[in-house]
Amino acid sequence: MPAAASAQSSQFGVRGLGMPGRALSARAFSSGGAFGMFDPESSLNPAALGRLPALTAGFGGLQDFRRVENPAGTATLRETRFPHLSVAGPVRRYPAVVGLSFSNYTSRDFSLASADTVVLRGVLVPVSDTLASRGGLSDLRVAAAYRVQEAWVLGGAFHVITGSNRLRARRSFADTAYQVATQRSEVSFAGVGASLGVVRNFGTAFSVAASVRSDGKVNVDRDSARVATIDLPYTFGLGLRWTPRPKLDLASAVMFETWSGANSDLLAQGGTGAENAFEVSLGAEYTPDPRRPARRPIRFGARYGTLPFSLVPGERPREVGVSLGSGIRFAQERAGIDLGLEYVWRSAGSFSERALLVNVGVTVRP
Repeated sequence: MPAAASAQSSQFGVRGLGMPGRALSARAFSSGGAFGMFDPESSLNPAALGRLPALTAGFGGLQDFRRVENPAGTATLRETRFPHLSVAGPVRRYPAVVGLSFSNYTSRDFSLASADTVVLRGVLVPVSDTLASRGGLSDLRVAAAYRVQEAWVLGGAFHVITGSNRLRARRSFADTAYQVATQRSEVSFAGVGASLGVVRNFGTAFSVAASVRSDGKVNVDRDSARVATIDLPYTFGLGLRWTPRPKLDLASAVMFETWSGANSDLLAQGGTGAENAFEVSLGAEYTPDPRRPARRPIRFGARYGTLPFSLVPGERPREVGVSLGSGIRFAQERAGIDLGLEYVWRSAGSFSERALLVNVGVTVRP
């Protein structure tokens, strides 16, 4: 399509498999993702589950307010998603924790519009085309972590990648002698993956976390007929956490994804290909009262990263985000609400957008 008129999700999720998701709780989201490798309510590192003291259920909702600019003009858009859900708890009489989570892997919600002129029966006829997609990929994870004394936590997980895109193409003609043409199809995805993680504690003030994940391949079916197989990335993560003072907790994280493995598969389907992507984040959590650390802490962070799917060949999308948040626990700390705000800048050539993301997380410990 030569012009993009609107996009319910990010315009940088139109190509490839869509806009990659971030499997973070509202707490880790508030720090720019810096605490994600250590957060038991996020799904980046299965070993992080070892820090969970009791059965915990978490649910997050994300509201997205965006201003989009591209060669077709500007638009103000909004979107509501539910990017992450998790349930986990310790195993009785064993230093182990098991959990189940459901998170957004990629989002591909958009509507594109364009105008053109075609020759019909020797006459030039103006036409209007629209292409709409709804759906994306989801990640269902079953994970477990095992504590080895107090210094080490080991973890592993099994992932099921699934989802669908419901596509609708429509062409209308300026000449009413021609009827509107509409085509609908459904593209479904199925794949499996696995991940391993570790957390090493050096006393109570410093920790290191690492993870590796392989998602193998995803099968792509259009209306129940196999049309492609696409390589999914290896993901490598490294996190550092330091507590210089009882009131202050600092963290940083680096994530690297080998999306270039899908490049040839996407090019064969007529796409613009894919490139490796990475993200670097720094964050902190300040606790006014260390005796009540879960009551209104102040969290903040920043991140920089690249996106795997280019809108235009040779123009690599980049994003920068700054975040702020807090939270509160009540009912004897059996329930809690966390709020995170992030302002994001994304750009690639003549395409850009600014977005305010509002993430609200609810945590319950029965």
